[in-house]
Amino acid sequence: MKRKLIAAVIALLCMSGVSYAEGFKIAFVDAQKVLNNTKEGGRLRQVLDEFVQARQKVIDLEEKELTRLRDEFEKLQSLLSEDALRVKQAEIEKAIEQYREKVSSLQAEVRDKRTSALGEFNQKLEQSVKQISEKEGYSLVLDKNPERGAVIYGNATYDITKSVITHMDAIYAEPKGKAEPEKEKK
Repeated sequence: MKRKLIAAVIALLCMSGVSYAEGFKIAFVDAQKVLNNTKEGGRLRQVLDEFVQARQKVIDLEEKELTRLRDEFEKLQSLLSEDALRVKQAEIEKAIEQYREKVSSLQAEVRDKRTSALGEFNQKLEQSVKQISEKEGYSLVLDKNPERGAVIYGNATYDITKSVITHMDAIYAEPKGKAEPEKEKK
């Protein structure tokens, strides 16, 4: 749907006349490459990795507790009465259910954190692309990513990915406490 809409817009612009199309500049950017190669993207990956590692430690502790409960059950199995065994087994089953709920909850936290972080990154990317486009006179900038973008092929002369990486690094890689250039102007 997205590709058809963009193709239709480009077709309409091309059919509208050579004089108008001459001033129409199209560019594309590889957003995934920007994410992978900017300082901001690196910072984002580091934050997400630390977040995931912290959640994994919680899961690891829960797994150790489950293993301890199972080992204890196996050791005491021959010593306990039938009623005591049922109580101990119910305790283990409850712990397993709590573990599954905890894992599910932590996975949801990681998904939410990733979505939030990528949303923040995409806003910064869009702002950089907008500023470059206004400065360079691009009428349309497309995302080159074939999985979610609209460009299947693009001439390398229209690729502004390096400019976006440089621009984002210049704006968003400043040490904390310094104002961003945009904010200083206001």
